[in-house]
Amino acid sequence: IATTLRGASPEEIESHVTHTFNFLSRIPWTRDLRRVPQIAFAHHEKLNGRGYPNHLTTQQIPFESRLMTISDIFDALTARDRPYKKAMPFERAFDIMYNEVNQGLLSKELLDIFVQSKIFKIIDQPESQSW
Repeated sequence: IATTLRGASPEEIESHVTHTFNFLSRIPWTRDLRRVPQIAFAHHEKLNGRGYPNHLTTQQIPFESRLMTISDIFDALTARDRPYKKAMPFERAFDIMYNEVNQGLLSKELLDIFVQSKIFKIIDQPESQSW
């Protein structure tokens, strides 16, 4: 899912993961949270190596990053607070995400859990959503 902002190059948009990693790496995390920078750094990686910034494949991507990827894509597609785009209905967002599963980009098992558990319902969404 590539959403470009007016005037921003793909490199500028993609650089946010590196900036996030650099920022998070400066925090003195507790032992239990010490992997937070690496998890955030890999949240735009795709299972087939087509993601960024390091073009990791399934086995190289932390499990937590794969979970974060699904949540991040869902948020990017459905958020109502983005001044540069309209929020997408859940149904359309899930169609797009399952298309990414079919392309080998996302984990079907993790997306199924996300959808079936309806964990996304904690987000304040209009009553008209059928999910």
